[in-house]
Amino acid sequence: MNRMAVLSLVALLGACNAASGAETPDGAENYERNCAGCHNPGPGHPGTMLLEQLERPVPPLIGRQDLELDYMHLVVRNGLIEMPPFRPTELDDAQIKDIYEYIMKAKPPVPAPAIPVKKAP
Repeated sequence: MNRMAVLSLVALLGACNAASGAETPDGAENYERNCAGCHNPGPGHPGTMLLEQLERPVPPLIGRQDLELDYMHLVVRNGLIEMPPFRPTELDDAQIKDIYEYIMKAKPPVPAPAIPVKKAP
């Protein structure tokens, strides 16, 4: 009886996995999900803002040509300064490579203008 339950569970899990047919996200989608929130230019993106505050402005990740895949992989896996590390269950090596390839070929986003501060009357 126990053996039948295990075989049924294995068959059910296999069917669910095959039936899901979910497409894997490409480099652009993974960038938007995992990187853009911090690394796009402009206000509200802590990765870019931190560098500007340290007076080390660098272009946003998109469109940079000075990054190497090995370096990016190392930073993604281990984190850097405020950036947390990403485990292989969050981004696998192929996804990191897809993000890298997207960064190398995409055009940089246009930074949103800062909202002007209203002066008190």
